[in-house]
Amino acid sequence: MLKKTLLVLFVLLTALGVGIYFSYTSLKLIPLFDNRNAQWGIIASVVIGLILGIARGRLKKKNAIKGEVVTRHGVGSFISHWATGFGIFLLIYSGVMLGFFIMNGKSIWFIPVFAQTFTQVVPVLNVHYFAVLMTLFGGFFFGADYIATRDWMLLIPNMKDIIQGFIGKYFLRRKWEAEDKYMSSQKGAFVPFAAIGIVMFITGAIKVAGHVWTGPDGISANTLGWATVIHDVFMVFTILFILVHVGIVVMLKEWPAFRSWFSGSMSTKFVEHHHPVWYEKLTTGKNKS
Repeated sequence: MLKKTLLVLFVLLTALGVGIYFSYTSLKLIPLFDNRNAQWGIIASVVIGLILGIARGRLKKKNAIKGEVVTRHGVGSFISHWATGFGIFLLIYSGVMLGFFIMNGKSIWFIPVFAQTFTQVVPVLNVHYFAVLMTLFGGFFFGADYIATRDWMLLIPNMKDIIQGFIGKYFLRRKWEAEDKYMSSQKGAFVPFAAIGIVMFITGAIKVAGHVWTGPDGISANTLGWATVIHDVFMVFTILFILVHVGIVVMLKEWPAFRSWFSGSMSTKFVEHHHPVWYEKLTTGKNKS
């Protein structure tokens, strides 16, 4: 599994590297968001992600105990997780370079606008384009896979997850052992992060539409302005959420879960002790994904 993970990481990083290279070299004066052929690439990334995600959800094997280890993530999980992750990090980089909360050409935020001239803006905007392709592919791959698998409670928290598994466990220090494949805190974090992603997608789609439909019949300047402001606000939420996400892993020392995003597995003893609900599903054949 480690070899497959490394292969996925290599392919994704290579794809991003190629996009960054061309953005700063041969494509540095060609705004891809304004190019009709490139605009079709955005739709293609969504469609391909949906098709492959549905196929993966319908055909993937269930997690299983294999001796001393438990399979936690398959290749499809690595693709959706790392494609989305790498894409988001590159979106943040290019977004910061382009600037946000800009009024009259200047940022009202404490971070300066690094790309100001046309020759500086276009390459970074094209990096943003390639990051959008990867993020959309990863996001729609994950969404289609999740729906096709039909294991709804895999990431959706119930009230016990929120009250006892998150608030009670981490703030009131009460014992909580009813952990499934994903811990209650992870499930609780999924919903707001998904909500942030949906807002970013909608506002980003409006901004892209402004490049597609130009002229007097296109998207109004007022609509684009509000979409940009909301997009920028939720970009800050995204950055903060990622910092909290990484911080929790470090502070709570959730290293087995972290390592599983590279190895694809956890030790059977660890799962039995820390994820008893999931372990029971694995041993009784009730595991759905």
